[in-house]
Amino acid sequence: MTKRKSPPPYKGEYPTVNLPYSMRQTNKLGPNGSGSCVHATMTSLLRWQGKPKFADWYWKHNGDGEWSGGLAAKFEKAGVRFAYTEGKGDVKFLEWACKTRRGCGVSVMGGRHMVALVHLDKTRAGILDNNQTERIIWLHRQTFLSEWFNSGSWGVTPVYTPSPPLPRK
Repeated sequence: MTKRKSPPPYKGEYPTVNLPYSMRQTNKLGPNGSGSCVHATMTSLLRWQGKPKFADWYWKHNGDGEWSGGLAAKFEKAGVRFAYTEGKGDVKFLEWACKTRRGCGVSVMGGRHMVALVHLDKTRAGILDNNQTERIIWLHRQTFLSEWFNSGSWGVTPVYTPSPPLPRK
């Protein structure tokens, strides 16, 4: 009997939160004429975390700009389980959200925009911008973190079960 080689170690999916195109929600102008980036990001993450029907309802009923208190009130009213950090620069929250494959919405552009953080490792960050959902934007970890720190350090995620990882090859 010949000895078989062990397969290489499984390194996981890349990006960690690997949203299919069909789950990626693009931004829209709300009824008051402002962008809906927070709601688009949360819709994508809700779909990824196994809540597609609720995500579609949420997207249909929410638009325009949003801030942390307003989103928390909407989520609490709708019974959405969520976790967040704001103003503390809690990088461990971002690492937890990505390690658990949930991803999270993060503030950027001085707090004027929200994108989905879909990957964070020791060297890189992967961003899914709801204004250009066709590709993941890759940044050096420190470049991303500096932007996030300078944008209010808001991070938020629904807390449900994300899609399972792709099967090992």
